Amino acid sequence: MSGRQGLRILAIVVSLALIAGAFFNLDFLMGSKRKPLLRLDTPQPTASRVEDGLEFIAPGLDGKNIDLSSYRGHPVIVDFWATWCGPCRKQIPELVALYKKYNRTRGLVIIGVSCDLIQGDGAKAVAPFVEEFQINYPIALADERLVDRMGVEAIPTTLFVGPDGKLVSRIVGAGHAGEISNNARRLLDGVKGPVSPSKPDDINGHVIDISVVK
Repeated sequence: MSGRQGLRILAIVVSLALIAGAFFNLDFLMGSKRKPLLRLDTPQPTASRVEDGLEFIAPGLDGKNIDLSSYRGHPVIVDFWATWCGPCRKQIPELVALYKKYNRTRGLVIIGVSCDLIQGDGAKAVAPFVEEFQINYPIALADERLVDRMGVEAIPTTLFVGPDGKLVSRIVGAGHAGEISNNARRLLDGVKGPVSPSKPDDINGHVIDISVVK
């Protein structure tokens, strides 16, 4: 190969390298303006669970599954609680009284969802508690997936669900005296109330954070 041919080949290689570099820089500049791709492992908003109707299936204390969607057509109160939760103990007698008063006369359904499988002594602690407090409504056992899906970060959390399965109102914490009964009556009368924030700051001491229990 002559010296002239070698220089010509070298010039071609350098030219190709410059073209490739220019294309890379252009692609980089354009790429910096593109929107990042959605990561599949990024938690997405769960508002659709309210728009489409709340749904969950969980094992009951009696071993049978409890399916929330099977109560469509009924007003439903879903109460997330635990045996070791002091504020939960405070409101359970009110729920027992509401179920006794309105279950047969107004079709009110109450489902207590125990979080003792997530933290505490597990299912073995639930049955004695139910007997002690004379709980007369069905009890489901929640796991982490269920509370995450329902957006429950603290207990007690009480959801008031309309006959169409959509959320009507929510109370986080033991609340004020009579607050559960007032919301229950609004639910029975078909009045949609404001949905309380999932983690209010004005009820410290009446709510227990379970969001750190993972």
